[in-house]
Amino acid sequence: MTAARRQATLRLLTALALGTLVLTGCGGTAEGRAAAPSPVEASTTAPADGAPFAGTKQFVTIDRAWAEGGLTKLSVRLAEKKVNTQFDTWEIIPGTGDHSTVTLAKDARVLLTVPVRGEDAAGVRGSEPVPTPQAEFVTLLTRLEPRNRRGAGFDLSFDGEGRVVKLQSLYRP
Repeated sequence: MTAARRQATLRLLTALALGTLVLTGCGGTAEGRAAAPSPVEASTTAPADGAPFAGTKQFVTIDRAWAEGGLTKLSVRLAEKKVNTQFDTWEIIPGTGDHSTVTLAKDARVLLTVPVRGEDAAGVRGSEPVPTPQAEFVTLLTRLEPRNRRGAGFDLSFDGEGRVVKLQSLYRP
């Protein structure tokens, strides 16, 4: 088998495995894998112009976050997450495509784990997601060391209009 065919086969198997994970709802955090992700309600209307993620869940890395016109905006790039069985954690594989700008809904749930939220939540394990106000999330992401920011991954759930209704960081010790 040629190297090109092997690579094509590997990409196909990877896509198939990721598709299976998405369809079966597998994934979640390294601890408590049995916890099912919250479903996103499918929209019965066509997505708004410029809202390519409307009604979907996506895994992304976030380049930057800012407030504009009373809304929180994110510059995101699609990424992949793989279970690292050696350390029982996630391996985050940043994407190579363009960044997209997405907007958090005003009432979006922001749930943060270590390292994004830091280790200072008293009585809470680092892998446990902690609800966080949007403005605090922007501050925490901005303060994160560049190496940690590049290695942080986020599950985003979008409504039918393409707004983020839930943002959850993946735990990385």
